[in-house]
Amino acid sequence: MLSGTYRQSSKINKEKQQIDPKNEYYARGPKLRMSAEEIRDQTLAVSGLLSKKMHGPGVMPPQPEGIWGHAYMGDLWKVSKGEDRYRRAVYTYFKRTSPYPSFMTFDAGSREVCSVRRLPTNTPLQALVTLNDPVYLEAAMNFAKTHLEQNSIEDAIKMMYNKATFKKINAQKLEVLKDLYDAAITEYEEDPAALDGFLDLKEITEKRLAALTLVANAIMNLDEFLTHA
Repeated sequence: MLSGTYRQSSKINKEKQQIDPKNEYYARGPKLRMSAEEIRDQTLAVSGLLSKKMHGPGVMPPQPEGIWGHAYMGDLWKVSKGEDRYRRAVYTYFKRTSPYPSFMTFDAGSREVCSVRRLPTNTPLQALVTLNDPVYLEAAMNFAKTHLEQNSIEDAIKMMYNKATFKKINAQKLEVLKDLYDAAITEYEEDPAALDGFLDLKEITEKRLAALTLVANAIMNLDEFLTHA
């Protein structure tokens, strides 16, 4: 992992493209979407929520309501409290007949059979997970909250983008994300009731935090955030 070959960018110039079009000699690095567990852990880590606690029994982080609803035994999924809610994905309780939904959407194995390797896919359902799943919404809110007190919204967006992607944001992306923030602020000023039950996040009552949460959620859905490049 520390070798120059492994750490290559997926970008390639014309000369290397002609010499090694199929990347048989590793002229460039691979561009692969992270695994299901990596995506969740990275989201929590960037937001500042990821717990470093190790060992112990499995935990039950938030998941969409109704997944574990049972006609005779009730709702058996009890969301963990405290830092257990934010533990690494490897500690997530796994039931083969009803696996953790966001992991399955991102191609995690069902554990019914052995799998030599995962075959990553790219589907619209994956974007719906990172845009709507309670884990990702809470992470976006915390990510926004930790950057809300910057000198300006532009500075906050720059810092958030850099922390999430390890890249400096270009002017075009900054403008798009700032427009998203401004549009949200305008909506909440014209319709304050829109903040009621905002994304099911009860902590949000202030329009600036709500607007920046939408920006944080957008950043965490960028290709740069979800892939090794």
